[in-house]
Amino acid sequence: MSDPAVSVVVATYNHGRWLGDAIASVRAQTLADWELLVADDGSTDDTAAVVASSGDSRVRYLPGVRVERAAARNRGIAAARGELVAFLDADDAWRPDKLARQVAALAAAPDAAGCYSVARFVDPAGRVLPLVKPTQVPSGRLFPRLVRGNFIILASMIVRRRCLDAVGGFDATLPVYGCEDWDLWLRLARRWGIVGVPEELVRYRQHDANTRPEQVMASGLAVLDRLYAHPGVEAEAGMGLAAARARHVWYHAAIVAGERRAAALPLVARALREHPTTLFSRPAAGALAALGLPRVLERGLRALPI
Repeated sequence: MSDPAVSVVVATYNHGRWLGDAIASVRAQTLADWELLVADDGSTDDTAAVVASSGDSRVRYLPGVRVERAAARNRGIAAARGELVAFLDADDAWRPDKLARQVAALAAAPDAAGCYSVARFVDPAGRVLPLVKPTQVPSGRLFPRLVRGNFIILASMIVRRRCLDAVGGFDATLPVYGCEDWDLWLRLARRWGIVGVPEELVRYRQHDANTRPEQVMASGLAVLDRLYAHPGVEAEAGMGLAAARARHVWYHAAIVAGERRAAALPLVARALREHPTTLFSRPAAGALAALGLPRVLERGLRALPI
């Protein structure tokens, strides 16, 4: 049996209620030359039965003990046979032309490490929400942009296996999980270009079991601290560690302000302590807007290039 063109890795933990939709979206791909590796991170629900019910020999179940998602994804990568590795979370889904569009984009950019697309956010029932990420889809050397914030949804990314092997996959030693995908994108983007496809090819599901904002913030700060420990990063990023950390805090202040405004105020203070001049940055504008900044001032801040 020949190796598939694409290995799809799904790490899952007790998401059996959505896993069937994720598997179905892979099976519906117009590009049929794939394998799907479901790396079960110690689920106690009906995950195994959901995988078995697919009845598709291209779907492989990899049971395991609970070790967290970075290690589970690495287990899927280790079992992958394709030259391209695509990532999908069990609560997300793809459009039928997702693999075909991105494989073609990578074929046209042989020096790129990977390819991402736009993701449309949906609610727990799969109903479309008025939010997409990213709103701009750059290609090329994305390292400086990615240092300023993660705009690549994991379920949209396809990576060349040789590049994954070169950078070591997901970092399973991070002290907090939530930004392990951002960490991997940064390591890839520091060495190679990345291609963007400006089409909505992914459905990203928002629900109560998504990683909490405070955990994402803590994980992102740990990622930045590790990144900047390497020589040359500040010059390559065009930004110092303090400014990068402050921007990350501003992003999460905006998220928290959308839920509980009072809870965002300590984050605003923290961002200003980390790097005061980031007050005049786009992520600060988003946070201040969520806190009730007058619209005219918000627009002025967003227009700044910082």
